[in-house]
Amino acid sequence: MDVKKYLEAGKIVSVFGIKGEIKVQPWCDGPEFLCGFDTLYYKSGTPVEIERSRVAKNIVVMKVKGVDTVEEAQKLRNRVLYIDRDDVELDEGCYFVQDLIGLEVVDADSGESYGKITDVSQTGANDVYHIAD
Repeated sequence: MDVKKYLEAGKIVSVFGIKGEIKVQPWCDGPEFLCGFDTLYYKSGTPVEIERSRVAKNIVVMKVKGVDTVEEAQKLRNRVLYIDRDDVELDEGCYFVQDLIGLEVVDADSGESYGKITDVSQTGANDVYHIAD
C-alpha cells in the first residue's frame, strides 16, 4: 500500500483582518485539530511555519510567519495545506481516511468480499463508507 507522507488538512479560503492572517477551511476531524500544528506544508513539501492559530466558528484563523499584509495573505488564497503524518500520533483504533481508501471489505463471518473502499463521507452522526465492487 502506498502511504502518503503529507495529508490534505485544509484550504486557505480568504484573508482575515489587515495583518496578514488567513482563514483556513479544515478538512480534518475539527478545527481544533488543525490548531495543534506549528508547521504545515504545501503540496510541494515546502514547510509553512504557523505563528498562531485559533478557531472562529468552524474556520481556523492562522498567522503564517513572513505573511504580514493583506496583499501577501491574498496570494495564498485557494492553496491547500497539508500535515506530515509523522507529526500526528493517532489513538489506537483511529486511522487516516486516506489509509482506508482501497482497502478490501470482507464479511467477517462468511469471508465474502463486498469490494473496496472508494470514499468516506463524514455526515456528522457517523461516517459513511463507499464501496465499489
